[in-house]
Amino acid sequence: MTKANKTFLQRKGRHNRHHNIPKNKGGTNDKDNIFDLDENRHAALHLLFGDKTFFQAAMLLLRADRMKKGIRRCRTIVV
Repeated sequence: MTKANKTFLQRKGRHNRHHNIPKNKGGTNDKDNIFDLDENRHAALHLLFGDKTFFQAAMLLLRADRMKKGIRRCRTIVV
């Protein structure tokens, strides 16, 4: 592993608690619903995906990828 990779993985600074299921959508403070992110990544996550869950964000990215590839219709997953 290069020095740059180690630095990337071991970012220093303040950490924020991020809820996978946002509290305003019924999420809890259980340890299964919370993980730590450094504040830059936490801000970027919210900037890109708002208050979507990881599953919802993944579905959004997959949909964008399908659109880029020109795939018109795929099975829809309702969350």
